[in-house]
Amino acid sequence: HFGSRAALGPTVFTALEVDYAASRAMSLPFEVELGLEDLSIYLWVLRQAPGADEVYRQEALRKILVAFLSSERFIDLEHAVRCALARHKPVVHLLRDVTLPCPLSTGRMIIWCSIPSDSCVTLVSRGGPWRIRQSCTEHSTQSFSLFMVCSGARLCTRDVHFEAVANFDIPAYFAIVGMGEGAGVVDMLDDVQTLGYTCVVRRVDMDDGISAGLG
Repeated sequence: HFGSRAALGPTVFTALEVDYAASRAMSLPFEVELGLEDLSIYLWVLRQAPGADEVYRQEALRKILVAFLSSERFIDLEHAVRCALARHKPVVHLLRDVTLPCPLSTGRMIIWCSIPSDSCVTLVSRGGPWRIRQSCTEHSTQSFSLFMVCSGARLCTRDVHFEAVANFDIPAYFAIVGMGEGAGVVDMLDDVQTLGYTCVVRRVDMDDGISAGLG
């Protein structure tokens, strides 16, 4: 049940504010905003709870609740991208520096995140620029790429620093895209930096290049 600020007591109420601020500081690295329809449903459910009207009269606590409910956070970049596209809010915010572990390999090339055909996704720092480091120290012979941008897709990055780290001299790419007309597009805007890559954007035959590897 929700109670009034007086009922909760100033110490408890302040603790709620402090805990929320701390949780933001330690939050998962990727954030996707909810659409207005989804947010409205969540808020409607909360308004049915006993004591909700008293809470809504307290502006500070109301802002905390709305901010908490207005987005989802993820540890996995691919999951965040899929969620953003599903919600028709194709922007993924990077909230802090993060090192992405090497994903499980199912072929001769390691890919962290794919941008589906005919979609458009923006990855942007919030409060940054922040850094994404992709660690590929577990596999000594496989080339790797942070993104695969499929045909007709567009990836836009803003205010993000990218870094590739590997133990061996293996091919490292920021993104791979197809060849010819209709190939995927990569845009880098504002303060974007890339470090440690053999090639930032590599054009390949999507039918043969991924399964055959990219030496």
